[in-house]
Amino acid sequence: MDDSQNDNNPFLNLLSKADDAIDRKKFAFKKRFNLIDPVVILPYLGFGNHERVSLNGRILEDEGINEPVRTASKWRNLRSMMKRFNSDEIPNARLRVYFQNQVQEVRADNEGYFNVNFAVDPDKLDQNALWHPIQLELLDKIVEGQEEVESVGEVLIPDKKTEFGVISDVDDTILISEVNQIFRVIKLSLMENALTRAPFEGAAAFYRALARGSHGNFHNPFFYVSSSPWNLYDVLKDFFEINDIPKGPILLRDIGIDPTKFIKESHHEHKPVKIRSVLDTYPHLKFILIGDSGQHDPEIYQQVVKEYPNRILTIYIRDVTKGAREAEIDVLQEELTGSGVEMLRCSDTYSAARHAAEKGFIKASALSEIEQEKEKDKALEG
Repeated sequence: MDDSQNDNNPFLNLLSKADDAIDRKKFAFKKRFNLIDPVVILPYLGFGNHERVSLNGRILEDEGINEPVRTASKWRNLRSMMKRFNSDEIPNARLRVYFQNQVQEVRADNEGYFNVNFAVDPDKLDQNALWHPIQLELLDKIVEGQEEVESVGEVLIPDKKTEFGVISDVDDTILISEVNQIFRVIKLSLMENALTRAPFEGAAAFYRALARGSHGNFHNPFFYVSSSPWNLYDVLKDFFEINDIPKGPILLRDIGIDPTKFIKESHHEHKPVKIRSVLDTYPHLKFILIGDSGQHDPEIYQQVVKEYPNRILTIYIRDVTKGAREAEIDVLQEELTGSGVEMLRCSDTYSAARHAAEKGFIKASALSEIEQEKEKDKALEG
């Protein structure tokens, strides 16, 4: 369903107006009776180039979500997840944002989301860093006795040491999700936390090897594209940090009762848009694409190869399916090979890593670390 279809759908327009009206009345009631929880600014990791950077984020009430604990009960994890999906946004609030010597004022939308863009002065960048700070402060007084509400965001800018970039799916590519088994995926998503969710064996070490590249300097940027909603941003960010997976922008999906959002972006629609935004930002950089066979990653990546010739170095697909789907992917493999791009189906991480070493994407010496971490992950899972 495209935007024009959504915009012309009277039912969706009616639902959207009703939802907005309810949210406005709810916020006005809570503000009048001083029932609003402390306000926080949640900046998402942004990215850009030596000309412009972009950063998104959201202004929310602090729901007091528990920090992940390995021994947390299923019920405690479920309560935390429900708080994420019942998050209360601060609508239309104003922010003052600082980057380099520039200052902007922006206003969040009625769901608390904001976006800011800045021009970049390359001479003012820290040449030894990939990540650069953006300061944010809330200008509006939302609650009685409110102290200063501030936050620091970060934007990624690849530098001259960058060899290539990596765009990776998340579910069933890095994070074991079992999206083809509906009850299993619900259990994993709702009743586990960032500490108890498991990565695929050796995946983190493989990603670190790709980030280091052939030069060994961690200057190859990662971008994570997932169909999960923005409500799960903190879970995924914590999961990456806990498992020492390379830091990178996490590009998620907005869902809601809105003519421009309501079930608009399916997995097949959302991911190409985000991938294009990355490739368009870095027109001179080549990329490795990583996904899984469970959904439509092979088809999406084939389309990317067609739209961006000579930009994709290789494609790694984690093989998580059987039966007729295998034959479909065989056809895609042949077509991609004819386009000059190799798509490797991998039953495990090590086979992808071995191929990457043969191609010179990672150092051969990294294979032993990946093998060791694979065995360690296997033992932990057991």
